[in-house]
Amino acid sequence: MSEIRDDEPFVRTVESLIRPTEVSDIVFFGSLRRFIPPALFKRVLYNTSRRYPRIGFVIEPYCLFLFFRLRDAEKARQLLPQRYELAKARVFEGDPPEFYFGMGIFNTRASTFWGSRLETYLIAKDQVTGITSWIFADILSDTTIAHPGTGIADPNCAQALYTTNSRGDVFLDFRRANQDRGLEVRGNLTRGTRRPLEQDLWIMGNTSIGHTTSFGSDTDDPFAVVFDPGEVASALEIPVDDLRILRNTILPAFAEQDLRKAVCFPFAQHYIADSPGQRTFVKDPQDMVAKYHEIAAMDRMQTFSAKSLKTLLILGALATGVATVVLLALLLL
Repeated sequence: MSEIRDDEPFVRTVESLIRPTEVSDIVFFGSLRRFIPPALFKRVLYNTSRRYPRIGFVIEPYCLFLFFRLRDAEKARQLLPQRYELAKARVFEGDPPEFYFGMGIFNTRASTFWGSRLETYLIAKDQVTGITSWIFADILSDTTIAHPGTGIADPNCAQALYTTNSRGDVFLDFRRANQDRGLEVRGNLTRGTRRPLEQDLWIMGNTSIGHTTSFGSDTDDPFAVVFDPGEVASALEIPVDDLRILRNTILPAFAEQDLRKAVCFPFAQHYIADSPGQRTFVKDPQDMVAKYHEIAAMDRMQTFSAKSLKTLLILGALATGVATVVLLALLLL
């Protein structure tokens, strides 16, 4: 059970950090990357993160998690950075542990992104901290993507649809632009039953989020999100027969085709995440609650946003432009 009795201060804090107009700004200033050397852009981004180390975001109701069992754990292990060891996990409390390949599908909003996302994961143990970890394998999205290699990546989907209707039907269709990579699902959520979730995976896993070597770097540190543990105390278990996979060109060769577990959260979830390159270390669920209360008690919090990034990006672009002019002048002498 959650140890948090009054979540309104934290919810209000997260919601206050989200300004829709700033999303268009971050997309615009992100486009300036073509005028800035990648290493400089990433340095500017991480310098901004040190000044504004937190991002508030909301995952809207009815987000969906799909889990497929691994059939070749050794192939999956090869994707992990050295600090991680592939681990079996329980999705719901009392389930037998399995090696899983997971997908998270949801609509989300923040001051830096606003749209639909499909994330894929492996589950591993961080051998440095001993904490269960979600490891990103890929992200498909129609909004800005935080990327460990470049800092920010552009939206990569030609189609990113996830919604429901009044009958509880699911409409899910993600298609990556210019690639045969996507997922299409139809189904219904009304027969879902509320079950307790395995807290080690859903609480601690969210405090240690990393990336596979194909997505990030072998030396990247994980990042964390801070939230009310009550938001992952339980969720709806959706009968897998109630979801029909019409197309799946995301599933890797090392995972089984058949869906093993489906989880739906029928409520909004409010999070404070680390900005790119930052790390909040959470040692256990009690420490999560303590950090939650610290944030909820803040009178005023500034978030990583376009406003905090634009000045440094403009200065970087101007510096690059001046350097180009000087170089051309020297060449013409």
